[in-house]
Order: sequence, then C-alpha cells, then structure tokens
Amino acid sequence: MVMGLFRSFLLLSLLGAVLGWGGDELEVFDVVEEVNQNFYTLLGVPQDADGAAIKKAFRKLSLVLHPDKSDAPDAEVQFRNLVAVYDVLKDAGKRKCYDNVLENGLPDWKQAVYYYRRVRKMGLREMAVILFVIITIGQYLVGWANYFERKLTVDEFLNAKNKKSQKKQKKGKADPTLTVEEFEAVLVKPRSAE
Repeated sequence: MVMGLFRSFLLLSLLGAVLGWGGDELEVFDVVEEVNQNFYTLLGVPQDADGAAIKKAFRKLSLVLHPDKSDAPDAEVQFRNLVAVYDVLKDAGKRKCYDNVLENGLPDWKQAVYYYRRVRKMGLREMAVILFVIITIGQYLVGWANYFERKLTVDEFLNAKNKKSQKKQKKGKADPTLTVEEFEAVLVKPRSAE
C-alpha cells in the first residue's frame, strides 16, 4: 500500500517536470514577443526551408541590416532581432517550439509561464531581504492581534466575574471586585525592535 502511494507520488512529480516549460521554450516565447513578426517572412524563406537556406538568408540580411552598414536609426534593434530569429531557426528544438507557437499561439494569461516571463527576476539577496521584511511585519501584526485577543478575553472574564460579584453583593455576600487595570498589568504588549 505504502509502496503504491510512493510510486504514484513519484509518477505525478515526474509528470509535472515533463509538462513544464524549459529554457528553450521560454527563450522562444521572449523572441516571438520581441520581434512580433513571422520569423520565416522576416528572413524571406518558406516555413519548410532547410538549415542551409536559413543560413544563406541570414547572411544576406545581416549584410543589409548590420548597424555598421545601415543608416537606419533602429538598425541595431533590427540586427539584434535578426540574430535572435536566426538563433531560433537554426536550432532544431527551438524551431520545433517556434512552429508550435505559430500553430497554437503564445501561452495566455491563464498559464503560469505567462507570469513567469513578465515578472522581474530577483536575486537571492533581494528575495531574502523582501521575505525578511514581510515576515517581520507579519510577526509584529500577529503579536498585536494576539494582544488584543487576550485583552478581549480578559474583558469578557472581568465582566462575567463582576456580574457574579454584584449578584453576591445583592444577596449580602460581598466579594472584592476585580479591576481591568489589575488584569491588563499582566498582559504584555508587543513592542518594536529597539
């Protein structure tokens, strides 16, 4: 029984790794979004062109679009896009992924990769500082919530105790009444780091 559960867990965890996006796919998504044009029409080759035709078209266009030879104000951006397109189309795996993007489109907002690509990447130190600040503030707020909860409990206890003592006073059995200040002196308020 336990071994069967372990195998099921292992299978499901490996399935998640298989279905995830890899670095090549994320790179292709970024290039597609940046270029915003069909890669094959940009190079002027058909979709079923082989590697030699793609390389020939890249060399031809690189002579025209190179920033040193082109007077266009956005020549550097055009050349960078051309190199990125060539890098995608020369690699068989990336090209297959790009053909899939042409057929099915980019991932939409419902998929996790959409957010992964748009969120700023953070370093380990920056993430640790942010988590430390969030946890510190959360702990401070929880301390105050705990204090107010205890204070409310003490108030309810004192009200019930005072009502009982008032009933006893009416019957002639006097009991000393407790004050809120006596109980609040026992409560510890959260304090900020000093």
